Amino acid sequence: MKNSLYSLLGILPGITAFVGAGGKTSAIFVVCRELRQRGFSVAVTTTPHMFPPPEETFGQLLLSPSEDTVCRAAMRGICVAGGRIDERGKLTGISAEGLLFLQDHFDYVLVEADGSRRLPCKMPGEKEPVIPKSAGAVVGVLGMSALGKPLKEICFRPELAAEKLHVPIDSPVTPAILSEMALSPEGLQKGVEEYPFSLLINQRELCRKEALETARLCKACMDRAVVTASLILEEWDAL
Repeated sequence: MKNSLYSLLGILPGITAFVGAGGKTSAIFVVCRELRQRGFSVAVTTTPHMFPPPEETFGQLLLSPSEDTVCRAAMRGICVAGGRIDERGKLTGISAEGLLFLQDHFDYVLVEADGSRRLPCKMPGEKEPVIPKSAGAVVGVLGMSALGKPLKEICFRPELAAEKLHVPIDSPVTPAILSEMALSPEGLQKGVEEYPFSLLINQRELCRKEALETARLCKACMDRAVVTASLILEEWDAL
């Protein structure tokens, strides 16, 4: 039996924030399914915004939920909660009070704490990511579909990435550039100093050799888990 993604990433009960790009939402849904299969209650939410998942799987959205509403949802074992649905159809961030209700009534709370406009990599802006202070751990996500393509085409905030990484904005993305993004305190690890940080390198089905090279470069500088994965194929391994 293969190892679960959540165990490889070291996800424990409480709040886990997901940051970065290239598969945050997909990773959250995989982890949520694994935890539910093991009998745990799971709440999914966001601090900036996210596209809401299908209600047939997660139940009706909880918008600006009260503690009573969250308590009833916890009896079902699963929920997705946030503030409201905006004009783009995205679920906006949950309030600090709402997050506290989720933490009190669910075994695990999985938070999408970053935005990337569906690009495979990013350099966070001044107010990003939005990691809850009560988080117990952070998972950074990186997408290998960025490999070989110009930074300006596949990175969210490419000008900022070029500046922080000291590379031309039209540089083709390499494993070295991706690992710098993952390791930089101005990149995926921005604002995570006080939290245990694990790394998920997604989309390895596109370039397994380069995904492993990226993972090895990162693992050399990390004491926590580095996982390469193909979420679409449901395959993953840890270094």
